[in-house]
Amino acid sequence: MHILENSYFVLQLPGLKPKFYRQIKGGAMGSAFTQVLADIYVRKWENEFVQQQQQQGELYLRFRDDVFLTTRLPQEQIKFFLSEINKKDPNLTITWEGGKTVDYLDVTTTIEIPNFRTKVFRKLAAQPYVLPFHSSHPIHIKRNIPYAAALRATRICSHSEDLRSELEKIRITLLLNKYPPRFIDKHIGRFFQDATEQRTSDLLLGERHQAYRERTLEPEWKKKEKRKIEFGKDILLHFTYTPSLAHFGSRFHQIWQEIFEDTPLDDIPVMYANRVSDSLRHLSVKKRPSKEAIKLLP
Repeated sequence: MHILENSYFVLQLPGLKPKFYRQIKGGAMGSAFTQVLADIYVRKWENEFVQQQQQQGELYLRFRDDVFLTTRLPQEQIKFFLSEINKKDPNLTITWEGGKTVDYLDVTTTIEIPNFRTKVFRKLAAQPYVLPFHSSHPIHIKRNIPYAAALRATRICSHSEDLRSELEKIRITLLLNKYPPRFIDKHIGRFFQDATEQRTSDLLLGERHQAYRERTLEPEWKKKEKRKIEFGKDILLHFTYTPSLAHFGSRFHQIWQEIFEDTPLDDIPVMYANRVSDSLRHLSVKKRPSKEAIKLLP
């Protein structure tokens, strides 16, 4: 409670004195604390309604403050029901849209009895932007972008024709961000290989689409057992990434082996990793005010 009642943030523009603002309602956007508190608050508020949905055999899904549900009630009853819920708490106001097709988060869902048809949803204002190929990021990050996009599309698209269309959109987006065609084909092909054991889309977009899609939806699909870091023993070395360090990782281990062979350090695991260069946002926005500014707090 003390945190909620004493929530301040500081705005300090270049050359000007800091200004202090106290938040008297709600919480800071993007704050991990605010997200947890909002989940607790909504969870308490929704309990009775969730039980009703379960008793009626209906769906109720929530992510933060976005809810997806199914109902057999006519629209007039839905409006009345939600207006009654809105009276319960002045801090929560529900707005809704419904129909046989709805957009929820990044999925467009359509009722096709006896099931749903799902495909990727994009807002009209969405730009075809991903991390540019020529950005100063390690190559493994760029390799994962086509792979992850194809995996996401496969998991969301319930029908092969929608998946085919989405894969074309992914390819166009990557080309617009300067990804080489061979690079795109190689890493989307890598996903096809993992999903169907064939590097082309023929099986995934064929008659067995649903079976291969369900395989990718399994929680343990392609999860690799990672060796845990022993912080008391392992040596971790991080270097800020630049293009000149693109192939330095393997060379680093060779140098380490040459220098420390037959020494006590020879048996100690060394982990080389790159940290990404600071972005403009990271350089210009500070989450913590300076010590001098905090001292001025009234």
